[in-house]
This record gives sequence, C-alpha cells and structure tokens, in this order.
Amino acid sequence: MVLVASAVVKVAPYYIEFNSVKSMMKEIAGESGIKTANKHTINSKVAKYLNVNNLYGLEKVFYASKNDPKIKNPFQIERIKKGNNRKKLVVNYPVETPWISNLSFLIKFEHSVILGEPDNISGQ
Repeated sequence: MVLVASAVVKVAPYYIEFNSVKSMMKEIAGESGIKTANKHTINSKVAKYLNVNNLYGLEKVFYASKNDPKIKNPFQIERIKKGNNRKKLVVNYPVETPWISNLSFLIKFEHSVILGEPDNISGQ
C-alpha cells in the first residue's frame, strides 16, 4: 500500500500538469488569427504560456530542444491532410521521474488541437 501511495505522489503532479498543457493548447487554438499564424508566432505563444504557467516537466524538454539540436521540440505544427490548409498543434513529450533507488517512471504525454478550432481535438 505504501508503494502505491508513493508512486501516486510521484506521478500525479505530472498528470495535473498535463491537464494544464491541454488547457493551454486549447487557449492557443482559440486565439484570434491563430489559424493563419506562422510557425514562429505559434512557438512564441507556446513559450509565453509555458513561462506564465510554470509547467516544469514540459519546460525542461522545450528549452532543452532550443539548446541541443539532438532534442526534438515537444511542440510541432502539422498540416492536416485533406484539411483546407488547416493545421494542428501537437505536443509529445516524455517525463522521467525517479522513484525508489534505481527505479524510475517514464511517462509519455501526447495531445493535439486543430488551430482555429479549440473544441476540435484531433488526437489524445
């Protein structure tokens, strides 16, 4: 029972953070003019939200990708095939957190929203 409780204590904050990431993406997708915004503008909005909301697990990967070309940016902007120039914002990132001794949890998060359509989630 103690092991289960300690595992929950270790991973729960990252799931709470992921809910904030999904809300952030929905807000970005709903901003006016986002449908036609370029990649730089969208990435600037993402960075602004990350700084304001203190999303530590995601921030670590996001800023590491800026300094190391081997690390992929967790946020990607993809064109939707058969979508009349529609784009989606996709986040895909791992979080590793130590647990007991040499055991760790590796949690992989993925979510996407269609830009300009905040209520239209294209994948979980």
